[in-house]
Amino acid sequence: MNTRLFLAIRGRSLLAVFGLLLLAFFAYIWAGFFAGEKIVPEQLFAQAVKETLASKSFRYQVEVKTENQGILSQVGGEWMSPNLIHLQGKMYNTPVEFIQIGETTYMKDIWTKKWLALKGDRLGQAQLYVMELAPLNFLNFKSVGDIHYRGREKSEEGKMFLLDFRPRLHQLPLNEKDREYQCRMWIDVHDRRIRQVFLQPAGSDVKNLPTIFLKFWDYDQTIKIEPPLKS
Repeated sequence: MNTRLFLAIRGRSLLAVFGLLLLAFFAYIWAGFFAGEKIVPEQLFAQAVKETLASKSFRYQVEVKTENQGILSQVGGEWMSPNLIHLQGKMYNTPVEFIQIGETTYMKDIWTKKWLALKGDRLGQAQLYVMELAPLNFLNFKSVGDIHYRGREKSEEGKMFLLDFRPRLHQLPLNEKDREYQCRMWIDVHDRRIRQVFLQPAGSDVKNLPTIFLKFWDYDQTIKIEPPLKS
């Protein structure tokens, strides 16, 4: 065999072997990295809530429904620290739109399309409205137990950690009595902030009890929220 041809074939073989060894090495390191990933569910939960509550702004969606009555509330909103909120959507099949600037809440009349200004707490005791305007209140748990890490999940928003746990809420929708919920929480792998939350009443006989779905995005983005124009 020609010496040059032999050396060329040998060189290519050694290069191929070296490439395979290098690939196997990186595969070993990669697998070892994930195998050694240590997630402490309680610590991840505490960090996610802390990082989310510390956010200066975000956009969000809230959906509240029951098995018997269907969708009760389906709204989207924008929130800026400390007390700027814009919310619109449907509650009980009725279009709603609110803007909150400090202690003043503007509510759009569904018939005249004019804006009404409500000072202080005049938005009142409509608890569902209050919760929709303050979605972070859904994360104000009275107690949290049985936290489990369920691995990772890839979504349109990126890679997520999944946690399951059983909380009790400080504020309850629809004047519901104190009840334990089953919660699944999606936490962004990179910034450790909450992206989605699904709350479902635990136990039996829950057909008339609300389930709650929350979604958060655009954290710390500049969001412009101003009083409505006079009509």
